[in-house]
Amino acid sequence: MSDSINPDHYRNGPFECIELTRLLSFEWGNVVKYCFRWKGKNGVEDLDKAVWYAKDAIMHGVPLTDEGHRDEVVALLSTLAEADWADLRDVWAVMAGGCRQHTLTILIRKIAEIENGRTKEES
Repeated sequence: MSDSINPDHYRNGPFECIELTRLLSFEWGNVVKYCFRWKGKNGVEDLDKAVWYAKDAIMHGVPLTDEGHRDEVVALLSTLAEADWADLRDVWAVMAGGCRQHTLTILIRKIAEIENGRTKEES
């Protein structure tokens, strides 16, 4: 039976998406949410939304999480990186390392890679 409140694209990872997003700031939680679900919901549009939230967080100096949750956040992000969840290993690994600007760069590169691959396939 389908769950319209907490659909599969949030539950089918190595853990439920909310386990990580509840530990993050609003902006970085949205980055994770859109990255977590991009393959199962809106495709590149979700990655574009993740980029928007990452840019906003960086521009306003929003930290990933508070220090009290840092170890748990790193462990969960590392789990996603090890599983290469949603084909975003590098995004998860860089977020786990705490480099917000590099997370944005990796996301933008991933979108370009996907769009270039799509263009080649359509040719």
